[in-house]
Amino acid sequence: MRLRGIGLSVCVILGVLCLGGCPTGTIEQNPFQAYLDEYGIAGQQETTTDGAATGVAVEEVFRKDITLSLVNAHATAVLDTSFMAWVEVSSIRSAEQQDALLRGGYVQLTREVRVGSVFTLPVGTFVFDGPGTAGATPVELAPTGEGENVVPTSVSYELITPDVVLVFSQPPVSCDSVAFTYSDPMTGEILSGASTATGGYKTLAQVDKYTCTPFRPGVFLSTTGGALGVNEYVEGDSITFTFGAGAVNGAFAIITIGDAQAATGEGDGEP
Repeated sequence: MRLRGIGLSVCVILGVLCLGGCPTGTIEQNPFQAYLDEYGIAGQQETTTDGAATGVAVEEVFRKDITLSLVNAHATAVLDTSFMAWVEVSSIRSAEQQDALLRGGYVQLTREVRVGSVFTLPVGTFVFDGPGTAGATPVELAPTGEGENVVPTSVSYELITPDVVLVFSQPPVSCDSVAFTYSDPMTGEILSGASTATGGYKTLAQVDKYTCTPFRPGVFLSTTGGALGVNEYVEGDSITFTFGAGAVNGAFAIITIGDAQAATGEGDGEP
């Protein structure tokens, strides 16, 4: 796993609830092995300046890396959430691509995993290998603090472009499922007020770009080549989730795709 922390160090304490069954990291038999045994695959060759092949195998790159950043712009509350990122089996075209994902910090599920009611990850799905259930990565970020020229606390991850990125606290079963929480840094208690403007429990409906009709939380890799949807990114895009104390168009978490400048997450109004 390639982790780059920005600002305060991250203390990972949040577990992911009710996903069932942690991946062991054991890789199922290579789905391309039968083909390789039958036909073999010739290594790619480099050509020298005199036109002779050197026979040196070229390491395949599956996809470009993305930077996934989570930013806590709340001045006084601790942010708790988690994320998952995965690559579907249907996206893999060769054993070399599979190996590239394994080198890049992904592991392959050895059992089916249901993520709430909306996602079912079959055996063989590549998940970014976090310490939580099914590869989830818990994240805790300290408050930004009050005063002038404060810098929001944040953490960033470099990972091979996945098919899906999901930030959540509870396994998603509806848009009322908890996406992230704010807690008092002194007592550790979740702020009162449920999902109101000052409340500590924020729902999937309060995350920018997540859709409720149809119910499809998360952001997704575009595979059509056409115009991007609001919840889509392309290979190599940066993705930033900025969590603020005030709502912007009803959202307390603002997603910025393909732009290194994160949103502030500040604003007024009820969701």
